[in-house]
Amino acid sequence: MTNSGVIGRILLLGAMGLVLAIAWQNRDALVRQVTIPIPVSGVGSTSKPAFDAWLAQDESRARAFAQFERFLAEEGVAEVVEPWQLARIDGFVARECDAEPFLIPPDDLWPKVLPALRLLREEVIPTLGPVEVLSSYRSSALNSCAGGAGRSNHLEFSALDLVTAPRRRGEGLYRELCAMHDDAGPSSRMGLGAYYDLAEGDYSGGRFHIDGEGYRTWGRSYTSASSPCGRFD
Repeated sequence: MTNSGVIGRILLLGAMGLVLAIAWQNRDALVRQVTIPIPVSGVGSTSKPAFDAWLAQDESRARAFAQFERFLAEEGVAEVVEPWQLARIDGFVARECDAEPFLIPPDDLWPKVLPALRLLREEVIPTLGPVEVLSSYRSSALNSCAGGAGRSNHLEFSALDLVTAPRRRGEGLYRELCAMHDDAGPSSRMGLGAYYDLAEGDYSGGRFHIDGEGYRTWGRSYTSASSPCGRFD
């Protein structure tokens, strides 16, 4: 290597060292610049930190949620699922409808969710283990935007869309759900949305619906005709 090549390499290494030294000295500023605040509307996350940030934006929300938590505790269902999940709006629907990702249901509807929560405690969780709520209450405007049924139980805060935690998928999950529904029987008044297609498999990502508004089950077409229950070998 020529002298000029050696000198060039030395200069290059020196420049790189200087850049690294400046970056290290300003590391705190760099971290602050790349820290992205949690979005809390529209395309926002539906995580617990996002919920906490959303709640902190408005004192009336915090008061309403505190009252809701007290209501759940008084009814003995506060530990069935994490209460904040009951304010969750389906993440995809929130994005598509440009809606906030959380919504505390009106207090006159709070009793409506109790049958579903008791079914989780007495039937679903003993069968599948812990569950996570992906969606519960929908306002009429949100339900319309989402293409929900005109008489959807989500409008009354009496239905929950769920996944297992950790999330399970596939035929085995739906076999267990259908067996659970069958064992619970008509007296349970359990509505089960079992979104598994026997021909095409699981397109739903392991999602299922539970309500306490009447004993029935349905599948991909949202009718009993598409339910996999009773069809498994």
